[in-house]
Amino acid sequence: MTWSDRLAPSLDDFAALAKQVLDALPANFRARSGRVAGQVAVRVEDFPSEAMLDDQGIEDPFALTGLYQNADPAVLLFRRPILDEWAERGDVSLGDLISQVLVEELGGDARVIGAASPIEGLLGLKAPSSAYFAEIANQTHTGLPPAIRSAVGETRVIVEDFANEALLASLDIEDPFELTGVYEGVDLTQRSVLDLVPMPSTIRLFRRPILDEWFDSDTGIASLIEHVFVHEVAHHFGYSDADIERAEG
Repeated sequence: MTWSDRLAPSLDDFAALAKQVLDALPANFRARSGRVAGQVAVRVEDFPSEAMLDDQGIEDPFALTGLYQNADPAVLLFRRPILDEWAERGDVSLGDLISQVLVEELGGDARVIGAASPIEGLLGLKAPSSAYFAEIANQTHTGLPPAIRSAVGETRVIVEDFANEALLASLDIEDPFELTGVYEGVDLTQRSVLDLVPMPSTIRLFRRPILDEWFDSDTGIASLIEHVFVHEVAHHFGYSDADIERAEG
């Protein structure tokens, strides 16, 4: 299963995924946890409430991925913290991560996950990688209208998880999640015909902030990467998005 232009998993997607995960766990574990008898419900929310965080002595809402509640009984899954961990780790499928949270909250051993049935589809997907980001960015550069692509020239794409502290400081940005991309090079308007052949321009894309934006948007991941790339080209080479759209027409 490929990314194509997939939307970020929604609350409803998570609920469906959790059901698939639970059904794939060994029957003896499900019986022991009360799942077979239908005694344990699974609910999905974006973040834990402030009261939940206070009860757990946790300040950062991203630090809590799941919570078992005896009163219901129910397991709460928190979509954004799980997606954040999924993006950070990069080497774990969404299904395995949801399994880990559910099994831990139901009081099971992590080895139970290895005994589960194979998972496919969305459950089996790992977070979009840096290589995927670079592939989409390079395709976007190739697909620019000829006049604009000629003006932009050769462009090198570098994908990093976050901007470094020096770059953030130079842009007066404190939160690294606020910077999704940056252009490095000489602006088109500042180049001279007398200049030596310039080094390729560099556009840096920052994977984690882009994924963070994707999680809360209704935009496909490929379209979002394209948007960030085009924005950097437009901003630093004197073209607006409307200019590019008109040239494409």
